[in-house]
Amino acid sequence: MNISYFFLLVTLSSVIRTQKNLNLGFIFVGTDSENGDLLGFNLSAGIVPIVLERIRNESLLPQYNFTIYYHIDNCVESNSTGSAYELITNDKVDVIFGPTCSANAIRASLVARFYNVPTFIWGLVSTTQFSNIERFSNVYSANPLYFSLALTALDVMKTFNWTRFTFLSVPRSNRRCSVMYQDFISAANYFSYKTTMVYSFESSSPPLDREFDAFINETIIRARVIVSCFDRDEWKRAFLLKMYDRGLNNSEYVHINMEYTSTAFDSDDYDSDNNPIPFYMDMNTPTDGRDDDALKMAKRMLILDTQRDYFKNKEFDQEAIKRVKEWPFYCDACDITGKVALNKYARYLGDSIYNWAILLNKSLTNDSEDVFKNPNILRKHCLETIDGYTGKMTFDSNCIRLPYIQLTGIDGYGKQRAWFNYSFTSINTYERTDSVSPDTFAMTIFENWGKSIPLNEPICGFLHNLCPINFLKVYYKEVIIFGIIIIIIILAIFSGIIWYILKVRKRKEEELNKWKIPMIKLQNYSKNNEINKSVHSIASDHTFNSSKLGAVGRENTDTYSFYLYNGELVVGKKHKVNFYFTKDDSIELVNILSMDHKNINKFFGMCIDGPIPLSIWKFCNRGSLHEILQTDIPNFDEYFMISLANDIFQGLSYIHSSSINFHGMLNSKICFVNDRWQVKISNIPLKHLSANNKISKINLLWRAPEDLRQEFSIGSKEGDIYSFGIILSEIVSKGNFWNLEAREENIEELIYLIKRGDPSSIRPEIIAPPNIEVNPGFIILIKDCWSESPKNRPPLKQIEKLLKAFNSNGPKNLMDHVFRLLEEYALTLKDEVNERTKEIVEEQKKIDLLLQKMLPIEVANNLKLGKTVDPENFDNVTIFFADIVKFTILASKCSPLQVVTLINDLFTLFDNLIESLDVYKVETIGDGYLCVSGLPTRNGNLHAKEIAELALGFLKICHTFVIPHLPREKVTVRIGCNSGPCVSGVVGLSMPRYCLFGDTVNTASRMESNGKPGKIHTTESFTKLLNMIGGYKIEPRGEVIIKGKGVMNTFWLIGRIGENVTYFNEYNEIKNEKKPETVEDVTNVKQGMYREFDKKNNLENNN
Repeated sequence: MNISYFFLLVTLSSVIRTQKNLNLGFIFVGTDSENGDLLGFNLSAGIVPIVLERIRNESLLPQYNFTIYYHIDNCVESNSTGSAYELITNDKVDVIFGPTCSANAIRASLVARFYNVPTFIWGLVSTTQFSNIERFSNVYSANPLYFSLALTALDVMKTFNWTRFTFLSVPRSNRRCSVMYQDFISAANYFSYKTTMVYSFESSSPPLDREFDAFINETIIRARVIVSCFDRDEWKRAFLLKMYDRGLNNSEYVHINMEYTSTAFDSDDYDSDNNPIPFYMDMNTPTDGRDDDALKMAKRMLILDTQRDYFKNKEFDQEAIKRVKEWPFYCDACDITGKVALNKYARYLGDSIYNWAILLNKSLTNDSEDVFKNPNILRKHCLETIDGYTGKMTFDSNCIRLPYIQLTGIDGYGKQRAWFNYSFTSINTYERTDSVSPDTFAMTIFENWGKSIPLNEPICGFLHNLCPINFLKVYYKEVIIFGIIIIIIILAIFSGIIWYILKVRKRKEEELNKWKIPMIKLQNYSKNNEINKSVHSIASDHTFNSSKLGAVGRENTDTYSFYLYNGELVVGKKHKVNFYFTKDDSIELVNILSMDHKNINKFFGMCIDGPIPLSIWKFCNRGSLHEILQTDIPNFDEYFMISLANDIFQGLSYIHSSSINFHGMLNSKICFVNDRWQVKISNIPLKHLSANNKISKINLLWRAPEDLRQEFSIGSKEGDIYSFGIILSEIVSKGNFWNLEAREENIEELIYLIKRGDPSSIRPEIIAPPNIEVNPGFIILIKDCWSESPKNRPPLKQIEKLLKAFNSNGPKNLMDHVFRLLEEYALTLKDEVNERTKEIVEEQKKIDLLLQKMLPIEVANNLKLGKTVDPENFDNVTIFFADIVKFTILASKCSPLQVVTLINDLFTLFDNLIESLDVYKVETIGDGYLCVSGLPTRNGNLHAKEIAELALGFLKICHTFVIPHLPREKVTVRIGCNSGPCVSGVVGLSMPRYCLFGDTVNTASRMESNGKPGKIHTTESFTKLLNMIGGYKIEPRGEVIIKGKGVMNTFWLIGRIGENVTYFNEYNEIKNEKKPETVEDVTNVKQGMYREFDKKNNLENNN
């Protein structure tokens, strides 16, 4: 009996009229049949609507509706044949999913082939017969074939040199194990490694205890390898217990079990924590108490099973189970009470439906609707991987699913371990990857076998009767005496070998540790010692600015510190992270220590016993090339540039030809120049240290794009060529590194653009000094060195030829060239001194202007003359406080640089407004702003008007101000004003500040902190002055409790009379305010800038 239901993918009537219909046929097994626990309708059919919903959501077949037809065959061959015929002839189905047993599927598929109907099989159908595409051209399988599984078993036997085995098949009525056995025979005949099945046995269903005994009897006398297939986990456990009872729990026997269930040692049952329960655990209540015995045998067992690469969860299973009572089956008679998991093979049904939809979608796209006439068209689109319900599905060109099989065992800790992984590219070809190396198979895979691989045949034969007489029992005295002599000789030889090995090892350790410098040997650099005096005498001969070019006179920094080592001035490069040195690191350090080249800075070693690890390098008193290029080098010419470039190249060439291979962190900051103007490459890093060290953003501008794209990169030869090109551009541009000051992009943006990489990749702009003619070939060389593709960067030999050509006519010695330049420079030094004097005068004017911006003019003039500035009392001034509302929240949405830019842009607009008013800006603290009118220059009562204009101007600015990176955010300020007496004065000698004192300041601060966003909160004194002046609209706020002041009558400044105030954000709120604020409303607001006035006021009140 069949039932049909219709599923409409969309509800719009206009779409429905254009859609077509597809009839889907299903052949299920009844839940109450013998195979119901594996394939039963109740616990498998519910996955059908879930898959159809997925097909709809992914728009795979949007133009089709589905009609569902299904039959129950209970794995009876005649039923399957009749069901297929009725589905095709009566129901006109376009596709059939099923049957689910091998023999049934063969018959039904042949019927469907006659009518040109594609058949998608699932369930227990894995027989190799379906690999015959000529016979089963309409069949598409969601299951891998047993033939592939058998090949893996034969490969395992080949790996461990096993040729003899017995085969145990324990099937039930669906004959799954029987089919597997037949395919195993076919695979053994096909496989190149020849084995012998010395005995095979197929038990009854269920198996009998005496049948297991009979099989074990034959195995004991014939083989030590057992290959098995069980159709139930409880039968598998029973056989393990029988092996234990018969004494097969030793290291001679190995048991290989074959499955296609993706469970390995697990069963289909789960505990309360959703963890699978191993099959060797007794699930009955009460248990038989033999779980430990079963586990001991399971530890000497290997299982070949498909890999599970999906997560089986109860939520999905429970949702699919309940769907059987809904569309399209509406099976009210289905008993699913207490069921929490789908059938073992239900997900394969989902894979079949989804695979059909994928293939049909692609066929309709490429072949129109011819696919309904010729189902072979579907096979054209099989070669791809699909995310199915049992994990990744991969098919060969014949649409046969290819398995991922694992050889799984139990390790010494009782945990499941996948030892071999088989990935098939066709049903008979595979690639194997091992989780352990072959030389450790015995120690890992066979750890539970006494860490030895079981032999194909025991040394003494299967019956242990082939070994000779025990020699020790006959000649035990002679053996003991001879053994003692041998042991003494061996001990003597062994002692000598150990002594020699220890001596050699000690010598090697000394050689490997010669890079270590004890901290006690490093003398802190002092300006008063004799060595330093001699260094100063050398530095005094320098014509250029020694404070900038050299390290003489410098203090220790976060990056470098200076020491005397064996009487020589050295530089210690600080490493801010502690690290562990491996043997390879020591070898690398010894190699760096042994490097000897005129353009490589001398490396003395590393000090690791101090408070911070140090790498010790020879001191070059002219400093780094990066610093030198920033200075004004007289008569800097093309030869000078070529000489510097050639020195760097020679050092880099030496590194690339050494065992170090490449530098990895090359930049002009670690290219140091000695007193003979030789450039020496320094700071050659350890490879693992350079990968873990955090590189500053500025130093990343020398690194190659391919290195920037990797989170941890140690560099490469090609990366060094790129860095060399950047340094050359720096030399040509005379230190104008990336022109950072003139660029719109910041360093982070530059790094991003370099990493992004494209044909027009961003690079430094090469701007040679106007008085230097640079060879165009030199510019081309630079651009070639920094090519985006490492393959396009020139090799060192080509660079060497070009540098020689550029310098073919120059002097041979850079020192002679420098001395000549110095002589010419001395002639122009006098004119330069006069020019510098003029610059000093101009700078002094700038300083005076800056001082006048920081302090009132009268105060600034007195301070410049060295006079003291006495405090001054003012009878009546107006104080103004403003604070950005919710600045902390706004700042959290910005980077630190964006916060500074935001404050600077806003406060610049405020400063411009102050320039047009008689107002003095006292200071800003964070997002707070303090101004005053009426001091230091008195202006009668006009200070109230000036502050009122300032406050209204602030609100107008905030109304129109737009944050560039947060255009939807609005900046709002809270403003407070108060008028009254005040005292002003300059406080402090270092960074003196012009400060205001008095209760007037404190009250103004309280007005701001107790105000509201976008409003101007004023006191009664300020309001009276403003009313005397007239022209402003003021509304009372009412009595408010002010901390430290008690109840005060305050006011809101609304705007100018007669002006339409559009920038006042909350005017209506003030106008419609019906009740004054409570004490809690006022006291819980944010405090103002001048918290010191709060403390002072509280002290005065307490006194």
